[in-house]
Amino acid sequence: MILQRLYELAQREKLLADPAFGRQAVACRVDIDQDGRLLGLQDLREQKELPPRGTRGKPKVVLTGGKEMAVPVRPVVWDEKRNAWKTTDPASSGKEKPAVFLADTIARVLPVERLFDDSNREKLRSQRSTFWRFLRHVVEQIGDETLGPLVRFAETIESSLEIQEELARQVESFGFKLADTCTLALQEDMGQSVLERPAIQEWWRKFYGRDFESQEEGEYRGLCQVTGEVAAIGSSVKSKIGGLISIGCRAEAFLVTGLSVAESYNLSGAQAGMVSAQGIDGVTRALNALIGNEFRGLKTHERIGGVMFLFWTRQPTDAGVMNLFDPDPTQVSALLDCLGKGRESLAIDDLNAFYLLTLSGNSARVVVRDYLETPLLTLREHLAQWFCDLRIADISKEGQGRPTSVFPLWQLALETALDSERVVPDTPSRLMSAAIQGGVVPESLLVACLRRLRVEGAAGFRAARMALIKLTLLRKEIPVTETLNSDERHPAYLYGRLLAVFEQIQYAALGEVNANVVDKFYGTFSAAPALVFSRLYANAQNHLRKLRGDKPGSFVVLDKRLTEVSSLLPASPPSGQLSFQDQGRFALGYYHQRAKHFEQIAEYKAASEAAKSR
Repeated sequence: MILQRLYELAQREKLLADPAFGRQAVACRVDIDQDGRLLGLQDLREQKELPPRGTRGKPKVVLTGGKEMAVPVRPVVWDEKRNAWKTTDPASSGKEKPAVFLADTIARVLPVERLFDDSNREKLRSQRSTFWRFLRHVVEQIGDETLGPLVRFAETIESSLEIQEELARQVESFGFKLADTCTLALQEDMGQSVLERPAIQEWWRKFYGRDFESQEEGEYRGLCQVTGEVAAIGSSVKSKIGGLISIGCRAEAFLVTGLSVAESYNLSGAQAGMVSAQGIDGVTRALNALIGNEFRGLKTHERIGGVMFLFWTRQPTDAGVMNLFDPDPTQVSALLDCLGKGRESLAIDDLNAFYLLTLSGNSARVVVRDYLETPLLTLREHLAQWFCDLRIADISKEGQGRPTSVFPLWQLALETALDSERVVPDTPSRLMSAAIQGGVVPESLLVACLRRLRVEGAAGFRAARMALIKLTLLRKEIPVTETLNSDERHPAYLYGRLLAVFEQIQYAALGEVNANVVDKFYGTFSAAPALVFSRLYANAQNHLRKLRGDKPGSFVVLDKRLTEVSSLLPASPPSGQLSFQDQGRFALGYYHQRAKHFEQIAEYKAASEAAKSR
């Protein structure tokens, strides 16, 4: 199903219109004069400013990958058995090493050997040899005298140590990486690369077509599980996926398919997947396009930690899913307004569907963590419910106790751990699944949040973490609210409220202390209230007696608040340890009471400012 949806995307976007070429960013261009001499390297990258991540982040300036160009889709290698050139798997073994025609890495094109690691030196020399020998072959085949400088340049750079050093110096000066893609340009083409010449492109298309046909001869034929057509099923995969370094893959990874049933027919490798070369090519192109955000300005991928999410729709439209990663307050508000009002049926939306593919990396392999598809209208309903379930009071200085639900997915995931490095790999994908499908959130995330509260004390009560706790409980059909619920009588919630009152009383009596009542006793009180209730209540009474003499106004307010909450408590604290769900209720009770306090302070300050301005 996943592969079929990706192939459908490739067909919709006409990614298979020119199977001999694929789009790729080229970072470096080597300019050559009419006599085959080096004019210099040109940097094809551009500076791009990335928006800040979060409210306190700063814009980041990065270099793009380079100029997007049509590049040969497969590398070539010399076939000693056939005594001819052929396209091949980029990872093929043997004495000959493959190279891409007119667009390969700097390390495989230029003799900048002092920049190489000793372990890769021989391999890169072999690939560079393949690159230039095939280029000479093409020049001979085409018979175009204007391409002669390319041959002369190849001879010069291999024999001149001075030019090799100049190339290495320029690579360092521009800050190129050896893995950056490099191409060639002749002076007479006015900055256009040789690969962009129509005659060169047409020659490659014919070569690729003939080679493709010859390699399919004698191959097993069967029904391709992706295209639905009978075709040759190759024994190896020659297409590769790029752009996955950020999730732990190598620069380029290979697509691997497999069906266990095929093994009974003595099929192995790529044949076991029963996917034709065309099917693999279409799927790979679709994945590369999604990773490259190449669809009409719509973003189609996002990364959280070591997980990458790829998403698209059957018919191109903005599904609104980016609000999960970078919430727009206006769009979130519109989603919440529509919740419960029903939906307006639009024919295009009724027929449309949303697809989500979740990937992570393991060196040379791409791991599929999850795949989801759902009707587009259902997705929008679930997104609205997601933000509704997250909505909670914000006790930050900016929030002043008012409800909010604008929490990006990465922030929610981060609230389950000490830092981003310790977030469990499955956490982002589990949150994403709950958001898209409207399902439950694993209790393990609730436990992770509670653990952080016990460790961090009062400082750990942040709106995003509390929103995740609230979401987890609501998805388990435990009724909790976004702000203080004065009608709630569940003991765990009430004891949480009581702890917030204890904290307020202590602060009024003693001011800032190194470790307040929450820092010292939250873990015990939230798990087993009976163990420390009497002690905490007695301490609060001591603080109130101090306030009666020092701050009588504060005494009256806080004594009344303590009495109000205490009157709602059961006759005795619950015995034994509270369940994790009840500990979640306790945390919300504490947080809601604290948020109400901040809200009242903000209202008092606003009223005072208004009175002064009259």
